[in-house]
Amino acid sequence: MSTRLRRATKGSAIAALVLLLVGVAAYASSYDELARLMDPEENNLADLHSGESAQIEISGGSQIAALRLINESSTEIPQVRLVGVDGVEEEGREPNLLDTKWISEDGGRIYEAVRIYEPGLTGTFTIHNDAEQRLIVVDNAELQSKLLAEPFLLLMMISCCGGLSATLAAIILFFLQLRNRGETEQKVSGLVVDGQVMTTNELYRMQRGGAKEEPVESAVADPFVDRESKTTRQEKIQDSKEESTDSAKIDSDTVEWRSWDEG
Repeated sequence: MSTRLRRATKGSAIAALVLLLVGVAAYASSYDELARLMDPEENNLADLHSGESAQIEISGGSQIAALRLINESSTEIPQVRLVGVDGVEEEGREPNLLDTKWISEDGGRIYEAVRIYEPGLTGTFTIHNDAEQRLIVVDNAELQSKLLAEPFLLLMMISCCGGLSATLAAIILFFLQLRNRGETEQKVSGLVVDGQVMTTNELYRMQRGGAKEEPVESAVADPFVDRESKTTRQEKIQDSKEESTDSAKIDSDTVEWRSWDEG
C-alpha cells in the first residue's frame, strides 16, 4: 500500500510540474495577444466622450459593459443610459468584484466597469454617456470567444487547470502516505524492542511496569545431544564385543593347532 501511495504521489507531482511549466510557457508565448485582446481602447463597441451617444447591435448572448478610466475623479457617479428602439431604457446592474478590470496594451491605463447589461438583450440599442468622463463600451462575451479561439491561451488555461488539480492530488496523497507510514511505525514499535521481537508475555510485563525478561539458558540437556551420545556408546560397546569375539576365535584356533601338533 505504501509503495502504491509513494508512486502515485511522485507521479502526481511530476505531472503537476510538467503541466504548470507548459502553462507558463504558453502564457509567455501568448502574452502579447492577450494584452491586445484585453485592451478596451482597441476592442470595443463604442468609445464615447462626455455627452456623446452611439448605436450598437446586441445579440442574445452578449454581456455589455460600460467602462471608465480609473483616476482621481473616479468617485464621480457614472451616468450611462441604454435605450432600445422602442424608447425603453434598460436598467442593467452595478458591477461586483467578479467583473474583470481592463488594462490598456501598454499597461498605463486601467478601466473598470460602471454598468453591466446581462445577456438576453437583442436588437439595436442606443447608449448615452451623460457623465463628464469618457466611457468605453465592450462586449465581455465576445472577448471570451476571442480568448478561446487562441490556441496558446487555450493551452495555457488547460495546463494551469490540470497542473493545479495534479498539485492538489499530490498534496493529498503525500499526507495519506505520511499517515500510513505513522500507522506502520506505531504497529512495529509495539512488537519490536531493541531489534528483537517480543512475545505476548513480555509485552504484558512491560505494560505492567516490569522489565524485559532476559533469555535464560535451559538446565535440561538437549535430547538430540543425549541421543547422539547414547548412539556413540552403543557403537563403542558393539566394537568392543566384536573385538572380544575375534580374540576368542583366535585363542580357540591356537589351542586346536597345538592339540593337532602334539597329537
